[in-house]
Amino acid sequence: MNSIKLISLAALATSLMPSWAAQKQNKPNIIFVISDDHSVPFLGCYGNKDIKTPNFDKFASEGMTFTRTYVTAPQSAPSRSSFFTGRSTISTTMSMFSLPLPGNVITYPDILKEHGYYIGVTARSHHQDGLKRNKDIQQAIERNDMATFGRRFDYHRIGGQPLPELKVFLDKAATEGKGKPFYVQVSFYDPHRPWDKNAIPEPHDPNAIKLPDNYPDNTLIREDFARHYDEIARMDTQFGFMMEELEKRGLADNTIVVFVGDNGSALLRGKGTLYETGINVPLIVRWPGKIKPGSYSNVLVSGEDFAPTLLELAGYKADPKMTGHSFAHTLLGKEGADRTWVFSARGAHAEDLPVTTKDFDLIRAIVTDRYKLIYNPVRELPYWPVDFSHEPFWLDLVEQNRTGFIPREWKERYFSERPMFELYDLKNDPQELHNLAGLKEYAEIEKKLRDTMAEKMLVDRDYVPLPFYSLDKEYK
Repeated sequence: MNSIKLISLAALATSLMPSWAAQKQNKPNIIFVISDDHSVPFLGCYGNKDIKTPNFDKFASEGMTFTRTYVTAPQSAPSRSSFFTGRSTISTTMSMFSLPLPGNVITYPDILKEHGYYIGVTARSHHQDGLKRNKDIQQAIERNDMATFGRRFDYHRIGGQPLPELKVFLDKAATEGKGKPFYVQVSFYDPHRPWDKNAIPEPHDPNAIKLPDNYPDNTLIREDFARHYDEIARMDTQFGFMMEELEKRGLADNTIVVFVGDNGSALLRGKGTLYETGINVPLIVRWPGKIKPGSYSNVLVSGEDFAPTLLELAGYKADPKMTGHSFAHTLLGKEGADRTWVFSARGAHAEDLPVTTKDFDLIRAIVTDRYKLIYNPVRELPYWPVDFSHEPFWLDLVEQNRTGFIPREWKERYFSERPMFELYDLKNDPQELHNLAGLKEYAEIEKKLRDTMAEKMLVDRDYVPLPFYSLDKEYK
């Protein structure tokens, strides 16, 4: 074994509680379900009347729905690392998409396992053992024994569909787990691109969909959006079967079920960006008898917060290095301190060279209850969409821009150099269309947000220059 070490018992000593046997009794099971590339508001329970999600809507009526959950990165691998670690992608070196999670970084499943939980991860890849599709990168990772993540789990299987994989895990938990409480992460492939045609028996009608207010409107875009909805509806059906499986096995009442998107949908100003569609994801949590059914919360939640929250709900302390804030008090209807801001960051995507923002960016964002500040250190890089640069609707926009027939607002939004800073009033401008950065009347707000961002970057030892100017130089 090289210098990359797996978690030792000593590293977890601060979080251990006495007597595992006593703790096993009445400890909640935990199922952490992830959709792949899924933004608010693309579920019926978020007020979307066009999308067919009866099972998620039923699930929301049984638990708590959060409207302001923000991931720490607008890409799957970095974002999921924060779910596990309770830390930012910068502090754990996971902002480079192809890196494995270091073996010495503690995750909350590690802590649960040390307390006697039977732990697993299955279905869609967790993306914590490095990039697999590039042979050279994979061989380098193997030579240096960097892919250690799977060794943490009692059950580790990548591949297969969520419903049958959950059934297999539950069987294993009942036999190999020998009565222990269990934790498992189960990930969907939906609604990751490419989006299938006829994913459901009765596809959504492209002409009946209400597009977001800041979206272009034409036939190609409507057809694309309808397929997006179809994949979410397909996921909805499978999720319903998963919840039925818990009922059949008598597990529903003592199981915390978390459903969350790993990052925003692969749409314009979505995945790969730090706009709302890129980082504001659905979150619903159910725990019968503990969480008020049909409740909603507008508190800020970060991807860093799941680790300390689920540990607290299970009765354990978070590791001291975890920077997330527990929102267990919100779930349980108790008094407690809520977050005042969340932080998100973008880095490399996959292994491609840094030619456009599809492949690389260094944007950082701070979001408060009302305002968002976006910092674009490499603003010269042109916007290019992640995962849909070959789709007909995008190529059509590119051609409109090339020939000069594109509306001015779309040219400015997608084909112009970005400003160094973007400041948005999310209350009055939820579509993030009016940049307030540099305006005198917002100077104090902008400075406060830059200061907050800089402190977070310092604490996490970020490698990007801090968002300050010497001598108060003007910027555009």
